[in-house]
Formats: sequence, structure tokens, C-alpha cells
Amino acid sequence: MRLVVLILISSLLSACAVKNSPAGRETPPCDNCRSGEDPNFEVKINKSYKEKKYEILMLDSGELIGVLPALNVIARSPEKCDYCHSFSESAVEFDFAAREDSILRTWFPNNERVLLFPSSRVPEKDSTEFWKAFASLKEIPLSENKELKIFLKNLSSRYKVRYLAFASYIEVNIKDRKTFDWESEWSIWDGKKGELLFWDYQNLTAKSKNSAPVDRGWAGCWR
Repeated sequence: MRLVVLILISSLLSACAVKNSPAGRETPPCDNCRSGEDPNFEVKINKSYKEKKYEILMLDSGELIGVLPALNVIARSPEKCDYCHSFSESAVEFDFAAREDSILRTWFPNNERVLLFPSSRVPEKDSTEFWKAFASLKEIPLSENKELKIFLKNLSSRYKVRYLAFASYIEVNIKDRKTFDWESEWSIWDGKKGELLFWDYQNLTAKSKNSAPVDRGWAGCWR
């Protein structure tokens, strides 16, 4: 699927980029970096809220889900962090996108997911207009229901996707080698009707249970 391919390509590019210092010289591996171990987190739920429009969250079979890029991403780490080579806002967003795709595929196996992004579902000729609209979307709080409904209905109609999924906010704050805080707000909309179907807020603290530092896989704590 195109979405997964784009995520993988972006992840590979990010991994390659961190191998070199600003001067173009290869950065020596750090003693605290992960050595092939998969993320394995113990997760503490600080706050968690979920709201559903209907008791059972179901989508009409065969209808497309348009997945938007995360609207706002913040990545914070200690000033001196020798295990943060791969940590950045882009890396957090790519990691979240892969996790989001996995969740949508599991929840809605009969609905194809498409990336609502220039060169994917959005034609290149619409690129400038899309990013202008995307910037506007960042400024509309989810609480401003009327304005947001109109915006999403227009977006859904223009790009022929019934449903829309996006994170309005993601923040990852690395506290130390073994611990980070995660905060996110994510929602699914019926674009055709302008209805909020599902809203999820998570405030979590994750701690690595193995010897690996928290240098990647942050979205693994998000359920």
C-alpha cells in the first residue's frame, strides 16, 4: 500500500541522515544506542479519554479513509543526549503514522486507507492550495465544531474520501535514557456528514523494560 511505502521510504531517509554530522563526517556509534532490540515499554496511563459518536464504531464497508499528516508535532529531549541521534519531530511523525495505519487496518479491514497528501491522493497541482488549507486546519480547535465540520466536509468532497483520520497534536518528551512522556489527540471523522465519530486523548509515561534506550518506536506506547 502506498501509505506504508511512503512511511518506509521516509524512515529510511531519516535513518541515513543521522549517520552524518553537519560537517559530513560519520558520527561514531554511541555506547547507549539500541543494538537491534525491539521497543518494549511499560506504560503508565496518566490521563486517557475516549469518546465515540455511536456505541459501536463502524464504518461503511468499502469507503475510503483519508489519513492526514499530524497537524502539530513536538519532540523534546535533554540538552545532552547521546542516544537521541534518531529523535526528531519528523521521526516521531513517521513512527506515529506507521502505528496509526496498523490500528486503522485492524479496526476497519474493509476500508482502504489513503494518504491525503500531495503526490498521493492530492494531485501535485493542488499542492500549494492543500498546504494553505492544511495550515488553516492547524488553527481550528476541535471545539470549534461548526467551522471544522464545514472544512472537513469540503476536504472529503474534493478528494473523494468518506472518512478522515488525523492527529491534531503529538508530543514526545524524552526524560532520560529509559523514560519518555507521550501526549496525543487523535480523531476519526465522517467527512460526508461532518460528524466526529471517535476522539482519543492519551497522556502516558513509557519506560523501557529492556536494555535499549528510548531512541525510537515511541508510538508503540499508544494504543
